Amino acid sequence: MRSKALSSYIASVLLILMGLTGIYLGLTVLTPALDKAKDSGIINEALQNLKLIDDNIREVASEGRNSKRTFNIKVTEGTYKVDSRINYINFTYAMKTNLNVGGQRGNINITRYRNDLNMFISYTKLQIQGSNHFTKGENSVVILHNGTNTTNYPIIYVGRS
Repeated sequence: MRSKALSSYIASVLLILMGLTGIYLGLTVLTPALDKAKDSGIINEALQNLKLIDDNIREVASEGRNSKRTFNIKVTEGTYKVDSRINYINFTYAMKTNLNVGGQRGNINITRYRNDLNMFISYTKLQIQGSNHFTKGENSVVILHNGTNTTNYPIIYVGRS
């Protein structure tokens, strides 16, 4: 009788250990795969958002003074920043994986240093105004043509509406 009780105790302990081992292995395999999928999704979202912003900026610039666009962008992670000092629209994100990203996609430049991803659009024949940040969640964006500067380049305001 004693051997039967001991046998069921050992079987229970082994089942628990096998279950914990399975959970551990599942997490060590699944977590990196989920992180990679999340990083990839955020990168694709950022590319779409930056393209939408850029397309609207170029349309408004071509239409003349007081032309305006208002639209929404969804931000899952990362931060978008309008930098009027250097005429940039910039996206930054701290990546969780080692996805190999870089180069240029259309007007969007992509760089990565360690885990920091940086995507930006630089404007040379436009003057960008605004110093807004667009962060996690739904963001309403307004783009407005504010006339021309002394070099006859369009002045484009990018901000929150």
